[in-house]
Amino acid sequence: GIRDLVRSRGLGDVYKRQDNKDLLMTLVLDRNFSVRQSSISPFIAKSFEDRWTPGKAEDIKFLTKNFKDFDQAIHAVLTGKQIVVIGTDKDEVKRIVQTLELFYPQQFPLSIDWTEEFAPEGEIIGTLPTLVKDYKEAVIVNAQNQKIVNGTTCRYCKNLLSSLLDLEPEGLISATKVKIEMLVEFAKILIELSKDPTIGSSSLELIKQDVSTDAAEVIFDIAKGFDPSIIEIIKENWL
Repeated sequence: GIRDLVRSRGLGDVYKRQDNKDLLMTLVLDRNFSVRQSSISPFIAKSFEDRWTPGKAEDIKFLTKNFKDFDQAIHAVLTGKQIVVIGTDKDEVKRIVQTLELFYPQQFPLSIDWTEEFAPEGEIIGTLPTLVKDYKEAVIVNAQNQKIVNGTTCRYCKNLLSSLLDLEPEGLISATKVKIEMLVEFAKILIELSKDPTIGSSSLELIKQDVSTDAAEVIFDIAKGFDPSIIEIIKENWL
């Protein structure tokens, strides 16, 4: 399987746990101890433990039920796209921003839960509807009409959100964290396999042996966000 292949090629201990609770995503070195950190963003070590409250579990359920295409917002967070939450109710916008942060695939997102000024460097931003025109490339989460603009439909995210609705808060939190950790872990493996000249463009097919097609699509998108160079490597076996 993919786990044995990764280990046999010295690509790093990607399954080592920091303790019984949090999965530590270690940086991966090649056999010459060359660090590829310049092209790979830092991975999850801890998922905002103090923010994973029962109230946030209810917020995830509320947003899933009330935003028809909330899967598009989750996909945007996971894949590193800029997200702008707009609305006139400051508290509502801040709650949405803080909920989206939980799905961020790195340790700390550059988020601004509320601003009334243009913030081009922000990754998850809450602001007024009048400023939306300044974010031409961003995925827009409109808190007023519960619509997502510029997003990408994600079957995996849609199914994940649907499966969370019937869970109690503790189960929802646990399931969400494990799923995010799994996606990020496989994205890291995909990047490393793609850089091996003996594997290259076949790396995505190897990943798809261990996960569903829907999951593989998200993993590829996450990996592109971390290291865009894999697009050229994998294009021969494009999804």
